[in-house]
Amino acid sequence: SNSVDSAAMSHLAAVCSGRSSTIHLKKIDLRHCSMNGEQEAKPLASIVASAHLTSLILDGNIGFGNLGLSAFAAALPEECTSMTRFSVADCRLEPGCAVALGQLVHKLPKLDELHLEYNSLRNSDVEVLLEELSSHHLQHLHLSKNQLDDGALDSLRRFLSARRPLFLSVCRSLFCSFGQAGAVPPCYIYIHGNRMSEAVLDSIARQRLCSNDRVYQGARYVAQNRVHERSVSSLVQNYGGNFHNFASNSMMSSVGGYLRDDSHLVYIDLDGCHISDDGIRMLNNGGLRHNKCLQYLSVSNNCIHLLGFVTLLEAIVTGLPALRAVAVNDNPVFDNVEMSGALYTSCLQLLGQCSRLILLHLTATCMSDRVGSDIVKSLLTDKSRLVWLKMGNNELASETVTTLCVAMEHTTTLQYFSLDSNHLSDKDVQLLLNS
Repeated sequence: SNSVDSAAMSHLAAVCSGRSSTIHLKKIDLRHCSMNGEQEAKPLASIVASAHLTSLILDGNIGFGNLGLSAFAAALPEECTSMTRFSVADCRLEPGCAVALGQLVHKLPKLDELHLEYNSLRNSDVEVLLEELSSHHLQHLHLSKNQLDDGALDSLRRFLSARRPLFLSVCRSLFCSFGQAGAVPPCYIYIHGNRMSEAVLDSIARQRLCSNDRVYQGARYVAQNRVHERSVSSLVQNYGGNFHNFASNSMMSSVGGYLRDDSHLVYIDLDGCHISDDGIRMLNNGGLRHNKCLQYLSVSNNCIHLLGFVTLLEAIVTGLPALRAVAVNDNPVFDNVEMSGALYTSCLQLLGQCSRLILLHLTATCMSDRVGSDIVKSLLTDKSRLVWLKMGNNELASETVTTLCVAMEHTTTLQYFSLDSNHLSDKDVQLLLNS
């Protein structure tokens, strides 16, 4: 966030060029550096070529624009195989920049991420860019906050069809497809904050882009948009759900209804959806416990207390045979647990029966040191298959550490655990290291 002029850029380019065998820069971040695109573009391209750069970030340089992008793309040598990430978000890219973008991705065959957010790209620009990307291995294309509307649908649909998706998720916020094994790799196209209409959402939600029976119904992002429950229901029914900052208790029955036996949903993210214990109950009664395919469930950043957590554990123990990962971070699950009595005892018993789980996230759940010790003792038994346990940002201390060290003698699967932002002393840390 300084002012970088052409002289400084040329000096850096000369240094990199003269020491190309010894300088291996991985990332250059020049965000908000008041760059004048045309003047700095040529030495910048030289740096990319000679320094084996993998990541270049130019966000917020509003003087860069179409001219800077064109000059940079033209100055790049062919086949810059080291670059995997290029970001020109908020760089005043205007309509007509697609030719330069096409030239850029052609010269960067290993590019994995292309960030074009907060510019003024139109449907025609995206159409030209997607044609260039049809045989490219790009995996993340960010087009959020541009000027796309329903007219972009056809080119997006053609692109996704060409990528032969097995796992498709399309809505106002996100287009993505997972390629078949051995084919073109997965591609995510982020388009939230544009001008897609609700009619287009419904159209996309009802359309299957491939007839393969192994189609997985995946994540659904509707962040930063306002769509009616009818559209959300249509999207969930076809593709699954991710409802950051959108859903509520009242929608949980509707969401749960699509999770019954015939649903192929493998992933659902309900983070930040204002769900309470009642919401978990409605989700469970709606159909969650009958689902046979769900593998990952996240309900972080809600208002779930011990009752809701126990309801969730009951669903895991009595159903959900495919579920392997659960995240309940940032919920007051264990707040005032000493008042819970039998409910807390039931919670510990159910945790001991969750032997199919391989990942459990309980970060920031108001866990005291005693509660942490009880949970570790219940979870990490000789029957446990848990690989990853996160318990950070709680009130854990020596009692939990002591129990964890003893438990690790009985479990053979645990590979990762997180106790960051707790109250561990130097002695506790040494005890863990010794274990």
